[in-house]
Amino acid sequence: MNSISKLVIIAIVLMGHSIGLAAETPCSSKDAVCREFARLADAGQFEKLVARVDSRKAYTSGAKAIIGQAYLMIAGKEGNTPEQEEQFCLKALEYGASSAYMGLYFIHAGQNEEKALGYLKQYVATGPRDSVPFAILGEAEMNKKNYAAAYTYLREAKKAARGSSSNLDWMLFQASYLTGDYHTASAMLDSSFAQGKTVGDLKTLVSDPQFSDMGKQPQFKKFFPIINGSTTARLYTR
Repeated sequence: MNSISKLVIIAIVLMGHSIGLAAETPCSSKDAVCREFARLADAGQFEKLVARVDSRKAYTSGAKAIIGQAYLMIAGKEGNTPEQEEQFCLKALEYGASSAYMGLYFIHAGQNEEKALGYLKQYVATGPRDSVPFAILGEAEMNKKNYAAAYTYLREAKKAARGSSSNLDWMLFQASYLTGDYHTASAMLDSSFAQGKTVGDLKTLVSDPQFSDMGKQPQFKKFFPIINGSTTARLYTR
């Protein structure tokens, strides 16, 4: 499986829309089409399912959800070209599968970064319960030195995260500090250390003029020995 296809599948899983649960999509007892699509999805017959889709027909919300996820599964098949993956993702979007924006991002990332990030911005506008697009957008804004935008995206990423991430917490620490939210910055720095960041990482960071005043901020009192260079001892936990 190529890397883009893997990431398309990851996007689906992150959104919690596993096609294996298609049969649980609420299909009315009178909606024979929806129930047939659910049966085909559970059997893994995604090509057969989409072959039965009539673009001129109005489908129920349940049927559309299954169709959209079927297109995403086809997009993730081994052997697809990027162009084919893009077309399948666009078809998935037609039927409301918003996680297809994630696939479109990965297809264009590295080739047309602005276009790729544009897809992520459309994705986060749908309110996904997925930290990945927010974290990517936050990192992109950090790289552009747009710290306020980075802070907003990274805060949303933290809210959506299903677990702790040292990289996410490290980025949020920096964005929080640079926007003056020292309380969050201190908490995220503490979390970053708990997850593997080192004294060396912090000492390297404070050599940056943007962080040179950290040793004067009371919220970082715990870290003063490291920041001010008086010790390189292992950081204790609170």
